[in-house]
Amino acid sequence: MKQFFRQITGVITILIFIAACSSPKEKNKKDDIGEPNNTILQAGLLESGKSYSMKIDTIGDVDWFAVPVSGPGYLNLSTKNIPENLQLVVRFAKKQEWEQQKEKWISGEMDFPATIPIEKADTIYFVFKDKYNNNAAEESIEFKADFIEEFDEYESNNIADSAKAVATGESIKSYFYPPSDVDWFKTEVDTSGYLMIQARSIPENIKAEARFAKKSDDFSKAEYISGGMGLPAAIQVTEPGEYFFYLKDRYNSNMSRDKAEWKIDFISEIDSTEPNNSFDEAYQLAVNDTVKTAIFPKGDQDYFMFTPKISGELRLAAKHSKDLRPEIQLYEEKDFEPQPIDNWQSLPTNIEVEAEQKYYIRLHTKHDNAYSKEPVLFMIIQLEGQANLQENGEEKEE
Repeated sequence: MKQFFRQITGVITILIFIAACSSPKEKNKKDDIGEPNNTILQAGLLESGKSYSMKIDTIGDVDWFAVPVSGPGYLNLSTKNIPENLQLVVRFAKKQEWEQQKEKWISGEMDFPATIPIEKADTIYFVFKDKYNNNAAEESIEFKADFIEEFDEYESNNIADSAKAVATGESIKSYFYPPSDVDWFKTEVDTSGYLMIQARSIPENIKAEARFAKKSDDFSKAEYISGGMGLPAAIQVTEPGEYFFYLKDRYNSNMSRDKAEWKIDFISEIDSTEPNNSFDEAYQLAVNDTVKTAIFPKGDQDYFMFTPKISGELRLAAKHSKDLRPEIQLYEEKDFEPQPIDNWQSLPTNIEVEAEQKYYIRLHTKHDNAYSKEPVLFMIIQLEGQANLQENGEEKEE
């Protein structure tokens, strides 16, 4: 009987020893997720939202994984416990079964957290590596891939050709997500005037940028007609048609799942001297004229041209809202080209002119950092006591 118990005890001891030895192996097997996984063909298949671990345990080691996604949305990859000596990056790809190059890259190398947009149900592949392949570590790195269903009703609209149509005056709710997100929209105008984008709310970490574009015809690509502008952003439109614009984070470095609310308004032409945005379009003035113009939108510069009949001193002045600081620069035409005479001068100011010489005036607001939808009355005035031209062409002193 004692012999029997000794045998039973020995068997139990052996089983406990085996169990103790096998437990770490089972854990390692779970952590490795199908090592080797050094190519896209060996990628370990993951579940969205589940935590896993991996190692970059030799110099040059790369680890491939894959996760199925169910439809349009975003794939977010997060990590923790990255060893200090590693500069861990990730790059996303799709697998090309029939091509010699199996990886079709859909992103560059990205730091963490890393988020990319997904257009449709698919399997997305990604690879971990040390950025410069010059370090390794024995410590495990925990990570997970989360699939987030699309929450922006205007996606996908990341290029001008997929721009979503919006009506002027309509309140729009959209999102700056993920960091590389560029949202394109388009709107129709029936006549000349201005388009102006204003926001009611923008997430605090977003520096919103807008840029306008237009197609020359239905078969052309959209070409930019403005630079990048902060909000509010406005441009002058000189002809009816379809206008495109994008919204994005200025530096493509921030994102937010908080919605932005904004609208694009059409403003009827408020400047009777437009279009006069270049020397070739300069509006013709006469001495003692008063015209209604506007410094709108931000950055607007208006050009005027006049040819005085007599030499003397003229006064240039403007009635305007107190927030504007209008300035002018005077040019004279030489060899059929406008040449600057003076630097920028604040209004009001006096200028000396010569008879029968063609002059140009460039009007803007100081530093181009203000604008107003209220008209500006711009005046060119002959000063009192100067010579006046008689009907026979001789000068007469008053």
